[in-house]
Amino acid sequence: MARRERIREALRLLTEEIRHTIERHPSGHLLSGRDERVELRLSLPTALRDGGLDQAADGAEESIQAAIQRIVTRKTILQPGRVFCLRCQQSGCEHAAPPDPRAVFAGYGPTGTPRFLDFAQWLIEHRDPRIDQLYQPGAPLLARTVLEQELCRELLPPFRDREGGYRVHGQVTAGWYWVPDPSGSDQALAMTFQVVSTRPRGGRRELELNALGVGPQGEALERLYERLGRIPWSQPVRWAHSVLRQIEGSLQSRQRRAPLSFQRRLEGLLAGLARRLEQGQRAQQRRTHHAEQHHLEGERPTRMALADLTRAQADDFLFDARRQTVIVLGERGRAHAFNLNGKLVTSVRYGAGAIEKRRKFGLWRPASSSQISALKTNIHPAPPEP
Repeated sequence: MARRERIREALRLLTEEIRHTIERHPSGHLLSGRDERVELRLSLPTALRDGGLDQAADGAEESIQAAIQRIVTRKTILQPGRVFCLRCQQSGCEHAAPPDPRAVFAGYGPTGTPRFLDFAQWLIEHRDPRIDQLYQPGAPLLARTVLEQELCRELLPPFRDREGGYRVHGQVTAGWYWVPDPSGSDQALAMTFQVVSTRPRGGRRELELNALGVGPQGEALERLYERLGRIPWSQPVRWAHSVLRQIEGSLQSRQRRAPLSFQRRLEGLLAGLARRLEQGQRAQQRRTHHAEQHHLEGERPTRMALADLTRAQADDFLFDARRQTVIVLGERGRAHAFNLNGKLVTSVRYGAGAIEKRRKFGLWRPASSSQISALKTNIHPAPPEP
């Protein structure tokens, strides 16, 4: 027990020193109140000979400084929805956020200031032959890859990041995603997905996928994610994260052969991400079109939907402005969506939290008396059983 207590006391003192080091760091406020885990590399002597402990203490101090710098660097660089500004050396400045939902990252200016362009204008500047598709009805999502050389070609050497070893290896821009604003109206959204890495002094290179974008009316990505619930690019991004971890692992284990294969694998990752983003959106559009076509052909309400409609009180009728449907809430989380002609669009079972979230964010609003009356007047009953 005495041995355990001695080790515990040593760890307590080490933790205190780490906390004091964070407080003294110029960017230590980024870690304030956070329970971060600091990875240290310590080399301890087995015998307390002259100078041995001092040498170990020097090594421990350097290890603490390097570990904290790695964490601070990542906190400074990677902020959801924002790009790292090389001019200001942070992601929290006014230059780091896209100016509107349609903007994508277009590269760095000479002094390291991020440049953003409307996605359509960006495609025109790159002479993308698919630009005409962007404005067609039911337009497919378009994705395009760009590598580091183009994104940083205007950057002057003094403004390249040195302390954190920051690099943007390439990116995929994608648009349009159609997402509802807080009032329920669909808005065009473009996203930028960057493969970036950091390498603090004395540390190893670490890879990350950074998503850049801003929601309708300047809404932060975190807020947009919470409001939407389901993110249309989540699966392709999850795949990209898993591939990055594999590349990072191989980079550390085979450093002699890493540079060429590393670059090729990153380019392959970006191409794969662009392909998956486009395919995922096309699949979603096909499912949506199939559902709409199926119901436009005249699907009648199920008996359960009619029963819930008959029992519904005024508070059980909601209106989905995005899809122009009246939502009828039933028992046990059932929700039935009817179009304004009285045809059943779909029936879904939701948890109480999901329904309340749609109310909270204004996706479902109380239906007006005229909308309720029109639904009941136009409803198509199910045929009698044979």
